[in-house]
Amino acid sequence: MSLHDRFFRPSDVLADLRWVRARLLDPAAPADERSHGRVTSGDLLHRWSGSGRRPARDGIFCQKIFGPLTDFRCACGDVSGAEHAGTTCERCGVLCTTADVRRRRHGHIEVAGVLHPALAPLVARALGLSVEQVRAVARCQAWLDGDTCHWLPDDESCDELDTTGPAALVAALVRVGADPALVDLALLRTIPVPPPGLRPFVADLGPAMVDPWIGPLNEAWRTFVLEVNQQLRLLEIGVPPIIEMHGQRRVQERFESLVQWTASPPAFERPWPEPAPPAQPVRLMGPPGRLRDDVGAGVVGLVFVDDERLFVQRPHGSWLVTTAGDVLARFPSCGRIAASVHGSRLRMPAWIGNEWEWFDQDEYWDAKAGRASLAVLDLATGEYLDTYPADLPQRHLEHDQPEDLLVTGVAGEPVSGALRWGGDRPAVLATTRDGRFAWVGEDQSTAVLDLDTGVPQLDPVMESHADDEAPVVSLSADAPDVRDEASAGEMATALGLTPQRRFRILHGTGVVSDGEQRWFRVDASILAAAFSPAAERLAVAADDELVVIAVRDPPAILARFAAPDDR
Repeated sequence: MSLHDRFFRPSDVLADLRWVRARLLDPAAPADERSHGRVTSGDLLHRWSGSGRRPARDGIFCQKIFGPLTDFRCACGDVSGAEHAGTTCERCGVLCTTADVRRRRHGHIEVAGVLHPALAPLVARALGLSVEQVRAVARCQAWLDGDTCHWLPDDESCDELDTTGPAALVAALVRVGADPALVDLALLRTIPVPPPGLRPFVADLGPAMVDPWIGPLNEAWRTFVLEVNQQLRLLEIGVPPIIEMHGQRRVQERFESLVQWTASPPAFERPWPEPAPPAQPVRLMGPPGRLRDDVGAGVVGLVFVDDERLFVQRPHGSWLVTTAGDVLARFPSCGRIAASVHGSRLRMPAWIGNEWEWFDQDEYWDAKAGRASLAVLDLATGEYLDTYPADLPQRHLEHDQPEDLLVTGVAGEPVSGALRWGGDRPAVLATTRDGRFAWVGEDQSTAVLDLDTGVPQLDPVMESHADDEAPVVSLSADAPDVRDEASAGEMATALGLTPQRRFRILHGTGVVSDGEQRWFRVDASILAAAFSPAAERLAVAADDELVVIAVRDPPAILARFAAPDDR
């Protein structure tokens, strides 16, 4: 039996787990029976312009640990060619060998201590407990008092931590004189990570999909790495017992699921259920009664209504204009920014600033009671709708906490847990005009996500650094080069989709790309931006001017005119 089968599908549990423990960290063991490095990072893949995706160092796809992506080529390219077979690159640490070793080489994760689920029946028999009681103690959901198991409510902790968790089970096994082999294995601190070749990706999940999805099994491994890292940090700094117990519970539960999923990988199912309209009409918050203080007067929103018309937003009002600059209509502000277009209706999911700042305190709670924060403007009537139309997108992105970006239904019911892209402040960077796809994340941890299925379509989006070789659209001879400004990454972003289902992206640095390769750069401080319906044009607001740019090689300015304003 292989290391993989002995750990994740053991037949003789004690013998197989002892075999794994003896070999996993032994550098003298055969290459396919030991670990080739510790996995410590939750990062998955990186992309630079034109380079494709590359595994992150020390992650679950790391080339140093699991082997090269390309036959006889290290990660950095310094060691390349069959004549260098067996040589380890001094720069990147990757062995020059064939890529098929990624089906055989394991890594490992170091944990504070977990109980292998296959051992639970043996531990239960030795201690005279049920299997469920043993699993509950391992998860810190119960504690041991001699031979008695006591269940713990979720909001309570043990006075003595040594009575719960895997270490408590080990102590109990020692006390009853259990088999020394069982005692030795009941607390695992090193977990093998299967080869990437045994953790397949999932492709062909839609015509807009650029990258294969890493799949549910790899998502689970990444989550486990992050949970382990968090637990180890909390133990290092010292935390209250209840936090320590909750950390152990999460790690143990993740580990049990991982063993089951790795032994028998789950069949693909869309991460999120099919979106469905709510059972009852969703009432919407109306326009605020006043203009919030210190909101500013610059352009904050821009969207192509169709090929010939733009919807331009300032905090104090909105305008429908032609792409030549002719004003067609004016609309009152509702405090929210249009993100998608549905016939004559504009869907506005995000507030300009904080929503409560648009109301007096008493008025805010009255306006919000039983209503969703979104707004929908019907351009045909010039009115904001009272209820959310059932034929509009049923997914909504919002923050539960500043560090957690969630997908919910329009009525607020959760669809997903926190999205995995971004750091401390993940955000919705842009959405396509139909509201189907969203660019989410923060800094260099971003992806384009299908809001209907939950499957990432472009993961990750390439880094947005500009270079001197990229063509430049300069909107003013006096405009500063924003590449080196501290605020460059805070400029407006935009996401478009071509008829061929290819993405077009405006990064916060002014770079325009397809998410894989940069095309050109707009040298201006961009306040708002939008792609046309076919994404062959880009409209940007810079200062008080609107500029329409052809997205092609080379780029060209098609129109420029003053942004509407009636102050």
